[in-house]
Amino acid sequence: MGMDKDNKKLRTALFMNVIMVLIEIMAVNYAYTENDGLYMFKYYTDGSNFLGLIVSGIFVLFMLPALSKGRTSGFVSTYMMQHYKGSSALPEWLVMLRYIATCCLILTLTVVLLVLGPSEGFAHELIEGMHPINHIGAPLLSLFSLIFFERSAPLPKQAPLIGIVPTMIYAFLLIVLNAVGFIDGPYFFLRVREQPVYVTLFWLIVMLGGNYILSWLIMRVYNKNISTKQK
Repeated sequence: MGMDKDNKKLRTALFMNVIMVLIEIMAVNYAYTENDGLYMFKYYTDGSNFLGLIVSGIFVLFMLPALSKGRTSGFVSTYMMQHYKGSSALPEWLVMLRYIATCCLILTLTVVLLVLGPSEGFAHELIEGMHPINHIGAPLLSLFSLIFFERSAPLPKQAPLIGIVPTMIYAFLLIVLNAVGFIDGPYFFLRVREQPVYVTLFWLIVMLGGNYILSWLIMRVYNKNISTKQK
């Protein structure tokens, strides 16, 4: 009975990641068209949604249906049946990838609500263009699937540090590109040539610190959910 319930969660996770792939294809295609191709990656939103697309795509390909061989009652990958001996747990590396992508997407949502919404207008940031998807829908769907349906071993204590790595890479590259004048912004706190160094450092600390706190909270909720189910 427990195995059947876990397999239903796996099938639900697979379905939700299929939806993630579909909506992220729309969002990424829109961003690519509107921002002259690869220039879309100057926006953290587009980079995080592209990461979400790639990771959910990996999840879907890994979990693509293979018929039961007596150990499971649903759609699971052949690899999983061969290596997990009927276990309902997802492999840790796959959950870690989903965790990293979710942390980036939730940071996008948080920055929109707390920084960009007040400065640029909530109507613009939440309902125009693809923003209902890339600012709201994809982050919440990714978080919901990870927390409630993608069951694995508890995330390690160093997970929040791993979760902020993409943000650190983005911040470093955009600060350098702004400093040399190759890119302007796109966010006001990245325009290092137009503001004192301490302002840049302040926003860097705020963004990375906020990303770490969000990543830690996601880890805590995920691990608590796992430990509760194991009791």
